Amino acid sequence: MKPMNGGMAAKIWYIAYPFLFYYAVMLVIMTLAQWVIGSDNEHFVACQLIATLITIPFMTPFYRQDQALAGIPRRRPEVTKKKMVFAVLVVVVTTCIGIGLNNIISMTPLVSISVGYQEANAGFYGSTLVLELLSSALFTPILEELVFRGILFTRLKGVMPRVFAVPISAILFAMMHFNIVQFIYAFLLGIVLALLMERGQNVFYAMLGHMTVNLIAVIRTETGILNRIVAGDAFSWIISVFLLATGLIVLHRFTVIQSYSHS
Repeated sequence: MKPMNGGMAAKIWYIAYPFLFYYAVMLVIMTLAQWVIGSDNEHFVACQLIATLITIPFMTPFYRQDQALAGIPRRRPEVTKKKMVFAVLVVVVTTCIGIGLNNIISMTPLVSISVGYQEANAGFYGSTLVLELLSSALFTPILEELVFRGILFTRLKGVMPRVFAVPISAILFAMMHFNIVQFIYAFLLGIVLALLMERGQNVFYAMLGHMTVNLIAVIRTETGILNRIVAGDAFSWIISVFLLATGLIVLHRFTVIQSYSHS
């Protein structure tokens, strides 16, 4: 049950337990998968996909329990015009912010000096396009949003004001990316996704936004389609700042007003 009347230790454990459980399951399955399949860059994505698919069923009960405790009944998904419009908005916002933020970080010295980021990229993009899309653009966003927004952010909101719950959930999300480049990107993206989930009152919107930015990241890395706007010249900076600013303005416009209504 929720430790709303418990001590600080109970509240910390209430928040930390699913996070630690998620990390432990992923670590064990990932290690076993790499032992069986291979631990080189070519097999990293396949191992990650296996670990993600196995971990999702382990984390789903946490989410369902929290929803039940919050008095939110399980219902069959209902498609409405308002939901479709907001889904499009989520895609637009995360596309603009994702591309703009990615570009700006890529044009700083951080990318070249971060060995951890270079090693991570070699693993994430060392497989086939199909596996990268399945892992990075589909199932990883589902699992990570289930954990970091659906479970942890929701639990944080139960023990502290939302103004603190949003950045703390983003920090926990960023901690799972073990290099400065991805930490900064994941932290800022985590804030955006938490706000979108809050606005839409459903973790699906955070998943959709996460899928969008990861899909773009995979496509741009494998095809080089956006290389022109990360050249480091004035044009690249202007386009990147414009996209980021546009995404943030639209995000602000739709998150400062009352929560999105599903009615």
